[in-house]
Amino acid sequence: METENTYSEINKSIAKNTTVMFGAQIITWSASFVLLMFLPKYLGSENYGKLFLALSISAMIEVLIDFGGSYLIPKEVSRTKSRTAQILSNFGVTRFIIWIFAMTILIVFSYIAGYPPVTQLLIIILGFSKLWEGAKRVLVSGFQGHERMEYPSLGAIADRIFVSALVVSALLLGYGPIMVAIIMAGGALINLIVMVLFSNRILDRFPKFQWSETKVMLQVSIPYFLWSLFSIIYYRVDAVMLSLITDDSVVGWYGASYRFFDIVMVFPSIFTTVVFPIFSRLWVDSKNEMMVTFQKSIKFMAIMAFPVALGILFYSENIVGLFFGLEGYTPSVIILQIFAISIPLVYIDFILGSTILAADKQKTWAWVGLSAIFINIVLNLIFIPYAQANYGNGGIGAAISTFGTEAYILGFALFLLPREYLRSLQFSYTVNIVMSLALMLLVMWIGQLSGLPWIISAIFAAITYLFSILHTGVLEPRERAFVLEQFRFSRLKNKILRKSETTA
Repeated sequence: METENTYSEINKSIAKNTTVMFGAQIITWSASFVLLMFLPKYLGSENYGKLFLALSISAMIEVLIDFGGSYLIPKEVSRTKSRTAQILSNFGVTRFIIWIFAMTILIVFSYIAGYPPVTQLLIIILGFSKLWEGAKRVLVSGFQGHERMEYPSLGAIADRIFVSALVVSALLLGYGPIMVAIIMAGGALINLIVMVLFSNRILDRFPKFQWSETKVMLQVSIPYFLWSLFSIIYYRVDAVMLSLITDDSVVGWYGASYRFFDIVMVFPSIFTTVVFPIFSRLWVDSKNEMMVTFQKSIKFMAIMAFPVALGILFYSENIVGLFFGLEGYTPSVIILQIFAISIPLVYIDFILGSTILAADKQKTWAWVGLSAIFINIVLNLIFIPYAQANYGNGGIGAAISTFGTEAYILGFALFLLPREYLRSLQFSYTVNIVMSLALMLLVMWIGQLSGLPWIISAIFAAITYLFSILHTGVLEPRERAFVLEQFRFSRLKNKILRKSETTA
């Protein structure tokens, strides 16, 4: 009975938070797609390449400012919720100090790298925005530890709608990448304001900063920080290496595909955001329940990853044509197809990495991240020049390097998992997943032959896949009920707004 109650509690928490976050994501997705349709076309591949490079570099600096807090904060809060206020206070002050150091590094790097003045200014603007983004991420991590993701969802909605509306207006008025970066910084500030307004849901006070306690937390944070740093470097270093080996247009082609690739990463990102504090709590309270939750999570990732990969692979040319325009971004098609093949690896790696970190193996996992950097750099040094020389598109080599690095991470993660986790995995459902994918492919192929608009065909294919998954025995009854819960959008307003009126 206790196991059944625990399963029900876990299922309820995951269902509630994934429903809220996915419902909010539909809104932010719509705004993101609008940006995808305007940014590359109106900026052009060269200016878009500059903006993408600045975003990639600022994302690396963000990891330094975070200093592992995105993992440690929700992990510690989920285990000791009574200390939420002190944990957030300590990390908030620490991030301000680190931000000053990070900005110095950012300015020096942009100068030494010899980037054009526009690129340097973009990097500095986005670097300044990391000050309030760092504060926002502290609060988001606190909400995550309390398994209350409705409030960060509201902040993300406000941020994305603000940015999309103003960026599109600015582009139509003829402004360039500098104004786009300023608007993005403003959206991050609005997100922080929303988080502060709702912070009393998890904070009843704001205690004084305690340096002695913070030193201990920073020491504990180091493995998480190193993993975050190493993972963002191997995940983003492709753009930097492309900028040094090729030109801004190639970076723009690569960046266009990468932005779409980033958007579909929302599925595993949402799921692992929700499940990580649960993993952390169960590792202490019930390792058996954690193993069961891990197995279910792997299954859900497989169910989501393969249709997304198949759809992008099939419609890659249509996607690039719609969002970026084939006139200037035809080379992005092959890059997006390679990214599509990488999607199942990345989705599974999200779950494996979260499991390993929740299981207190962060030191070993940090070393894996470090080795992944060298793997990625070596692959890039081999494949980018080769692809540039033979195909005039170094982005192909960078995308292949991403695939190779994710395969390396997957292999190491499987090695680090407790043996019983792997022995207990059941793959009997894979046959039905393959059958569902075959039906999805058939629908897409028929739609293409019949001349049906590709978006309509894709919707029919997705519905076919979902129907097949729900009725071919892939999911157990409780899992099927969980999936159906995610599509009860009529209750989303109550899930978000009504909970906003209650306290933790």
